[in-house]
Amino acid sequence: MSKNPLLIVLSLPLALAACQSGSNDQSDNSFALPAPTRVVADVRVPTAIQSFRNDEGRAAIESGDHDKAIQIFEELLDENPSLTVAYIGIGVAYEDLGEYERAEPAFARATRLDPRSFEAQLGYGEVLQVLGKLREAIRAYQQALVVDPNSVEALVGMSSSYLGLDMASNAIAPAEQAVVLSPDDGRARADLGEAYMRVDRLSDAIDAFEIALELLGNEPSVIRSLVECYAREERFAEAINAGQVLVAIEPAPQAWERLGRAYFRQGDYDGSLESYRRAVEIDPQYWPALNGIGVNELNEWLRSDRTEAAAREAAGEAFRASLRVYPEQPKVVQLLTTYPL
Repeated sequence: MSKNPLLIVLSLPLALAACQSGSNDQSDNSFALPAPTRVVADVRVPTAIQSFRNDEGRAAIESGDHDKAIQIFEELLDENPSLTVAYIGIGVAYEDLGEYERAEPAFARATRLDPRSFEAQLGYGEVLQVLGKLREAIRAYQQALVVDPNSVEALVGMSSSYLGLDMASNAIAPAEQAVVLSPDDGRARADLGEAYMRVDRLSDAIDAFEIALELLGNEPSVIRSLVECYAREERFAEAINAGQVLVAIEPAPQAWERLGRAYFRQGDYDGSLESYRRAVEIDPQYWPALNGIGVNELNEWLRSDRTEAAAREAAGEAFRASLRVYPEQPKVVQLLTTYPL
């Protein structure tokens, strides 16, 4: 019996379909289209429009319109709460205003979002240092130096923070590195001198202070330290000259007291006593100067073979006044008990 041609024609597509289906079962993956690559945007990075707005905020800070700047940055954070540059902008604005307590959390958030942001770490360190959180400031400066090892700002901030913690030996390395990187940075020279002075490298300290004064001008804090170093090195004439400059530009109790010590070390007791009295005229509670008066008057009484009763009384009065201000002075107590003052 002959086969129906129509059935043969109809069966061909079914056979082909069966073959194709079998082939797909064995090699599905060879014919599968690749999945599209998923682009993941870093939300911490501003878009072009956000960058433009951020620049507007920074320009507002530069022009002194801090309220406008903060408003711009806050609007950016409303759009994107993870926008690092906006937190930095708020921190910079508040720091520029001197509102360090409000700048701190902004910088802190920025450093958490982007630990590799040099500006965030440096700003955070500066604010923490002003707030007296010196150990935290040092950590922030260290992170800033990880990003930029040659940052003089971070090195100076670190050295001055170590000095604030009375860790002078730790302050030397960053200060020395800052001076190498920026020989004309007076702040770095002053910090280096202070660190050297505190570890008794007095000759090195004097060199650093003298260069710092050439760079900074007559900076009172540097001159005060220089007077101290000159006196400890027994360079009394230079100590007195520097002290006279100091009281001329900053007639503060501390300045007169430093000058009084320099005169005393040189043996000019009249100049010493007068300087200490000038300090107490400015601040009657300044106990180091009261002690200076007491020592000078006590020496005057002893040099007179204990005949100058007025000097003895003046010495006792000065020492007792000093103890009323600051009682924890065993050496002064010993003087009062040793001599009939």
